[in-house]
Amino acid sequence: MAASKACVGIFKKSGLTDVYVNVYTFHVIDDDIPNSTHRKPMLAMNPGDVCLGATATDKEAAIRAVGEILVRNGAIEPGYIESMLGREKTATTFLGNGVSIPHGRPQDAEKILSTRVAMLQLPQGVDWGDGKIAHLVFGIAAKSDEHIGLLRRLTGIVADADLAKRLAVTDDAKDILAAIEGDAPGDQGAEAAGDFHGSEIEVLFTNPRGFHLRPAGKFAKAVKGYGGKVTLVVKRREVEADSPSRILALGITPGDLIRLRVEGDDETDTLSSLAALLEEINNEPQEESAELPGLPQWEASESAEDATRLIKGIMASPGLALAPAWRWKGVELDTIQRVVGDMASEIASLGMAITTAKKQLIALTEGNLNAVQHGLFEAHAALVDDQEILRESESLIEAGDDALAAWNAVIDSRARKIESLEDAHLAQRAADIRDIGLRVRKILLGVEIDPLAAISEPVVLLAEDLEPSQAAQLSSDKIRGICLEKGSPNAHAAIVSRSLGIPMLVAMGTSLDRVAENETVILDASGGRLILDPTAADMESASQAIREICVRRNLDWERRFEPAVLGDGHRVEVVANIGQVSEAASVIESGAEGVGLLRTEFLFLDREHAPDEEEQYLALREMITALRGLPMIVRTMDIGGDKPVSYLGLSELDLSFLGLRGFRLSMARPDLAMTQLRAIFRAAAHGPIRLMFPMIATPNDFLRAREMTEKVRREMGAPKVELGVMIEVPSAVTMAEDLAELADFFSIGTNDLTQYALAIDRTHPLLAKRADSLHPAVLRLIEATVKAAHKKGKWVGVCGGLAADPLGALILTGLGIDELSMPPALVPQIKALLRREDLATLSSLAKRALSQRDARAVRALRPAH
Repeated sequence: MAASKACVGIFKKSGLTDVYVNVYTFHVIDDDIPNSTHRKPMLAMNPGDVCLGATATDKEAAIRAVGEILVRNGAIEPGYIESMLGREKTATTFLGNGVSIPHGRPQDAEKILSTRVAMLQLPQGVDWGDGKIAHLVFGIAAKSDEHIGLLRRLTGIVADADLAKRLAVTDDAKDILAAIEGDAPGDQGAEAAGDFHGSEIEVLFTNPRGFHLRPAGKFAKAVKGYGGKVTLVVKRREVEADSPSRILALGITPGDLIRLRVEGDDETDTLSSLAALLEEINNEPQEESAELPGLPQWEASESAEDATRLIKGIMASPGLALAPAWRWKGVELDTIQRVVGDMASEIASLGMAITTAKKQLIALTEGNLNAVQHGLFEAHAALVDDQEILRESESLIEAGDDALAAWNAVIDSRARKIESLEDAHLAQRAADIRDIGLRVRKILLGVEIDPLAAISEPVVLLAEDLEPSQAAQLSSDKIRGICLEKGSPNAHAAIVSRSLGIPMLVAMGTSLDRVAENETVILDASGGRLILDPTAADMESASQAIREICVRRNLDWERRFEPAVLGDGHRVEVVANIGQVSEAASVIESGAEGVGLLRTEFLFLDREHAPDEEEQYLALREMITALRGLPMIVRTMDIGGDKPVSYLGLSELDLSFLGLRGFRLSMARPDLAMTQLRAIFRAAAHGPIRLMFPMIATPNDFLRAREMTEKVRREMGAPKVELGVMIEVPSAVTMAEDLAELADFFSIGTNDLTQYALAIDRTHPLLAKRADSLHPAVLRLIEATVKAAHKKGKWVGVCGGLAADPLGALILTGLGIDELSMPPALVPQIKALLRREDLATLSSLAKRALSQRDARAVRALRPAH
């Protein structure tokens, strides 16, 4: 597995944001940046850092070889090599022009002994995946920020194809050193950006997909929350980073060096936060096919191979479909006339159309979507809200254009800039610009937007192409397959199709015109073909293969009513979280064993006054009746934080996450609390209800809650109900034994417990992703809670988001959690997941999770079978 030539060499790689987190605290990172106020010596290379003329059988061998150089030079422990291999599985480290930069995962940084880089030259090359051949392999061990300056020199090699070719075959290490020590292409870019007096940092961009729309929208949204100025400098171009379209137009691709600049108040904190966000973008999980491994493959008969009955295409999403063809035809917008007003009314019309489009997109993000669909609509919402596009359009209107003409001109100009980018993948993101342009255009013309409204039965959808937002509204219930004349495997329509498991072919050309409307077809996307006029035998065999696939995929659903009993007989109760009357019926249908959390605040939000006792009673009665005897845990009103109300007359401070949240509001407004308690006790006459109080910080809090509850119960003459504590404040964990003596049960709210334990506002655009409940600090709090409760003979549930996370559910079970509560739709999956495990294995997994350093390290764990 090692390279054939023993070498000792190190090259300093840097900017990999997942290996130099410590850099974020510096204002300026290297001594050759103009206007630098903080200088550190740049790490230098020497001939001993370069290994020439090596060979490697494959990528793994190359990584191990360059890792061995780092080991011999005292830069890393041997175990860091496995980390480098593991990192390669999450995203490629190939930058371009034969240069790759393998490095380890951030959770293994303790295995780095000193900052160093090893360079392995492979004249014959090695396949780095997808046909990319690496000749210069830079192994990175980054413990400090000394390597940052060296990194920007490396980009000179990546950017110069001829230079990279020469270095791939040179027999003189001095050639390598001269190339790295020479001027990098980006060195003059900062001067071109003008005088600068703020704070800055450099980041090597490594996301294989480029800086595409979703991260651009997320980054711009984060920048808008900062009062100062934030710019990005890439390839001598500097743009303000509060606009997704401007970020896209930079055409940032793997290997580009991004200079992030911040001017204004709180520069250091903002720079650190935005650099962390770039780290997340660099390490963005690459979307994978939704096809399950090991699914049966369909083989067509010889007659199906007749060329006259085949239309070929490029697979964008694998799978098999059998259904009638249905052709999607868009509205001919050019034939629609629009009444034009004066300048002021045209500006107002455009503003209202943009606002409507944004509301539509935000509403779509709140639907029943997967992560890919949700991310796409969220990015489009940010893009349509781009103030620069609005300002340019308004300028054209002031110059004499009407709203529609101005909007179309600006959108077309922006899209053309994106289409002109050299990186083909980023150029395809012009479709997103045109998509939001089309949405606003349709609103201005009064055209309804519902691409699937006409579909009543499952179909194979045929179209010239699909706009990203159209694709994001697809449903596998209606769309069994997709065939496009145009399109690309990398387009958003393809990404969405893969996330939904919908088979898809693209680039099929005008041959699709041969397909008759409602003609039954077989779409064999995995085989790259659409079969017309299939024989009865082909339809039967295809149907059989589809049935087998559905059996595999639906097995979890079919067994949803079976309990979650592990292989060794240990049982975990799996229940549902709900927050609407209409969701109660789905609890039984999903196979949940009850309701682990009813969020009663739905009764208090989006209204002008608090609900009275009767309204609350009727809603609760309807829900407990629908459960047909299954238990329901009712959480008293948890208003505040991210669930504000206006009619209570409370200040923003009162309603903050550290204000009058949860039971604190009940104490401040006993009139509201006692009204709700009366409604709950009345509803308890219709089914088993347990009562739970949020934001209990101390035993005295719970004693006050119990006293108030008992007073209401005695006044009503109602039977007692079990009373529980939401464990979501660290102080409640430290006093869990005392609370366990008083309460009947615990339910851990992992979302808030994480927020308060890590001191991260989970709604903050920059920090929210760091509020990961799988952080060992949170897991240790959960472990302490479970031990305290079980010591007193009380059971513990989890009703926060971690229970719905597959890995989270396994670790929580290993920690001893008795009940997991989650959205109803996820109940079958989590039940099936648990049935495949045993408690000893999960206990071992939990123990390993507790010993990790951060959430990312925990997420890399898997049960040891």
